[in-house]
Amino acid sequence: MLLIYGKGITGQSTFKLANELRLNPVIVDDKDYKEELLNNVNEIVVSPGIPFFNKVFKDAKKRNIPIIGEIEFAYRYFKGDVIAITGTDGKSTTTKLIHTVLGEDTSQIGGNYGIPFSELVLKDSKKTAILELSSFQIYSTKNFKPNIAVFLNLSTDHLDWHKKFCHYKLSKYKLFRNMSQNDIAILNYDDINVRNVPTGAVKYFFSLEKLPDNLNGIYLRNNRLILKIFKKEVYFDVSDINLKGIHNIQNIMATVLVGYLKGIENTVIEDRIRKFKPLPYRMEVIGEINGITFINDAKSTTTQAVEKAITSYKDKNILLIVGGINKGGDFTRLKKFKNIRAVFIIGKDKEEIFNSLYGSYPLYKFETLEDAVKNAFSFASKGDIILFSPGCASFDMFKNYKDRGEKFNKIFEELKNA
Repeated sequence: MLLIYGKGITGQSTFKLANELRLNPVIVDDKDYKEELLNNVNEIVVSPGIPFFNKVFKDAKKRNIPIIGEIEFAYRYFKGDVIAITGTDGKSTTTKLIHTVLGEDTSQIGGNYGIPFSELVLKDSKKTAILELSSFQIYSTKNFKPNIAVFLNLSTDHLDWHKKFCHYKLSKYKLFRNMSQNDIAILNYDDINVRNVPTGAVKYFFSLEKLPDNLNGIYLRNNRLILKIFKKEVYFDVSDINLKGIHNIQNIMATVLVGYLKGIENTVIEDRIRKFKPLPYRMEVIGEINGITFINDAKSTTTQAVEKAITSYKDKNILLIVGGINKGGDFTRLKKFKNIRAVFIIGKDKEEIFNSLYGSYPLYKFETLEDAVKNAFSFASKGDIILFSPGCASFDMFKNYKDRGEKFNKIFEELKNA
């Protein structure tokens, strides 16, 4: 019998696929799980949100029952190529960018992006699967081996789950361990934790500075991307794109490499990237009121993401709204910015964040997002930016990051129509 642990979207898709395969599946979650259920179980498939310290892991270990994740399970039955994207920040944008460049006729999107890998298997499609993968999803893989793996960056995150940064890093590294010289690893050269990932794959790098002559990859120079592979150079113009911020240049560089290595024409890559529109709640400019610009970066769940957002507007004064459940981020890192006029703090860990930033800027604490936004608006002057980039998880006050993004948009509309 196959036990599926987790009744969310991923668990339901896994159950559906297992039923199609006649594997005699049973689906449970924390509410109805009992150790006796394992008596006739041969294997367990866990959903990505189930932490490794959950009781089911201990019980399975006692009985020598193997546990895998949904990604590993679906991979066994998938017939097409796989491109996997991981990193701390920028995964969703890069996943969608790659899908846009490769085109819907030849590729499909899934994983942490919203469509479980099992759903792609159920379609019986041989289109390339472009999978956004979190550390949770990678942690429970064993034989999973993408044809192309993209590693965007690595910084402190999910320490509520992994406990230590080294555990988080090793979970990301696991994506590359089964790859061979027939596979491709696309790595951020500027991040030492990323560029040194151990793998048997052929490595290509992207960088904001000129790459060493002995490496193949892509780098930025004077608003142009220079792709250098085996001494051949190809140029891409990125001066007229919709994506804001240097971090998005990195996302684009990774995408260009994937497109080029998959045989997409250079002009097609440029054109499709130029037409790409930012995903919602990721550095999204939602409008202006009295010359004050409102930016919705509700997807931001790390202090590194907040830093990137602030850096994208280094020539503007910023009224910054942060807060929620801190996942191990170091908010003292924000003290270095000279363009922050004031910080408005919300959420469960607002006292911790307040103490981290004490003595740097005017700081204000609020119980609701609405109060924070309205006070930031009162504080702001023409030409300023109100930046909502929480740098924290959302579950203390909202259903998820989309919910808090929608709330911010709603507050903006109310102010605009007042």
